[in-house]
Amino acid sequence: MSQPRSIAIIGAGLAGLSCAQALSAKGHHVQVFEKSRGVGGRMSTRSFETWACDHGAQYFTATDPAFQQQVERWQAAGAAALWEAQVTSFGAEGWQPIKPSVGRFVGTPSMTAPAKQLAKELTIHFSTTVDQLLREGLTWKLHSKEHGLLEPTFDTVLLAIPSKQAEVLVQPHSAAMYARCQDAVMAPSWALMVYATERLPLDFDAAFINQGMFSWIARSSSKPQRTSGEAWLAHASTAWSLTHENTAKEEATTLMVAGFESLTNYQPITFQSHLWRFARLGHATHHGHVFDDTLQMGLCGDWTSTEKVEGAWLSGQALAREV
Repeated sequence: MSQPRSIAIIGAGLAGLSCAQALSAKGHHVQVFEKSRGVGGRMSTRSFETWACDHGAQYFTATDPAFQQQVERWQAAGAAALWEAQVTSFGAEGWQPIKPSVGRFVGTPSMTAPAKQLAKELTIHFSTTVDQLLREGLTWKLHSKEHGLLEPTFDTVLLAIPSKQAEVLVQPHSAAMYARCQDAVMAPSWALMVYATERLPLDFDAAFINQGMFSWIARSSSKPQRTSGEAWLAHASTAWSLTHENTAKEEATTLMVAGFESLTNYQPITFQSHLWRFARLGHATHHGHVFDDTLQMGLCGDWTSTEKVEGAWLSGQALAREV
C-alpha cells in the first residue's frame, strides 16, 4: 500500500461517501466536508410533522457486479430493500402498464439510509460550504463560507459535488478540470410532494409520464418500511423545470398542484415543493472521473458517469482506486 495520505473530500453525496469509504479502508486519513446538515445529496427524504416523502432519487438499479455486492451489503444491514412497485406509463394512449425489466431498490426506512450506512465510520464536517481551495506548496488548505480558513492541511483534495459548484473551485488551479466541469451541463428538476389523508384510487405505485409538465409520479408511501400515510411525489420534466427554473416557488407550486390534479383527479390539500437546481445531466458526458496526480486534485460524481445512483457510487470507487 502507498503511504497514508491526508485527503479532503468535498461533498457527502453517494459519490463522495463511496470514495471516502474506499480510501479510508486503505488506511488513508479522510475528512469529508458537506454544506448541508446531512448526508446523501439527492438520495433524500423530506420529513414533516406527520408524513414524509422521498423527493430526490426515487430508486436505484444494480447492473455492475461491484455495485450489486454493495446493494447486498445494504440489504443485509437493513438499509435497502427491493421495491416491488406496480409501474405504468402515461402518454398519448393513456395509462399503459410496464413489465418490470430490472429490480428497483430503495433505501429503508428512507432514501438516505444507504448513504448513512456508508458514512458510519467517516469523519464528516457538516454545514461547511467550501468556497475556495488554496494550494500551498505540495499541500491544500480549504476555506469555507461559514468558518473561514480551515485548520487542516491536506495532501489530496477530491470534489464530489455538482459540476457547476466544482468549476468555481477548480478554475484557479486546472484549466482541464474547469473545461470538464463546463462540459457537463446539469439541468434542474422541480419536485412536488403531496400528502393525502386517504389512499388515492390509482391502481399503480409509480408512473413514467411522457407528456405534460411531469416526467414521473410515485406513491412514495408504497415503498418498504414507509409508515407515514399516503404520500406522493411528482417530478417535473427537464423541459418544464428549465422553463420555470427562476419562477417564484409559490407560483411554480401552484402550477404543479394544478397539473397533479389534472393527471390524477385528486386535488392536493397538503403539499410542499422543492427545486433541485443540479438534478439531471443536460447532456451525457460519460468521461468518467478525473484525477490530476501532479496537483493531487480529482473530480467524481454522477455527472462524470451517469445521473444514476449506481453511476455515482461507481464514480467514487473509480476515483479512490486511482488515488
